[in-house]
Amino acid sequence: MTGIDLSQVANLRDVVFRCGGLRARWTSETLHTIGPKNLQHLSLELSHCSVIEDTTWETVHQEWLDLDSLLVQFWVSHSLRLKVIHTLEKGGQDVRDHVAMFLPELTRRGIADLVQCVERA
Repeated sequence: MTGIDLSQVANLRDVVFRCGGLRARWTSETLHTIGPKNLQHLSLELSHCSVIEDTTWETVHQEWLDLDSLLVQFWVSHSLRLKVIHTLEKGGQDVRDHVAMFLPELTRRGIADLVQCVERA
């Protein structure tokens, strides 16, 4: 699993990653190719809380910590605006409850806007 190389994309300013599963490595690898020179806004869409609860946390924990660290570096060095969009799924489970586990430094510093999106039927 490798990310997409976006190093040759000119004037890349806004990026949205839709994280439908638990693996964060692809997102991190893609971010490493961007280089935040022109990047101004980055959004992560997190969903599928049931998948989160059914998967062993240890198998993906380090990938998310690496992504968390990378996002903080982008924010510190380039004033990148970050948004985490979390889904309120049918049945009322909210991925927001898990954001602090996935992105602890981002959450602790309060550097990302948390936005709730209601999943449609």
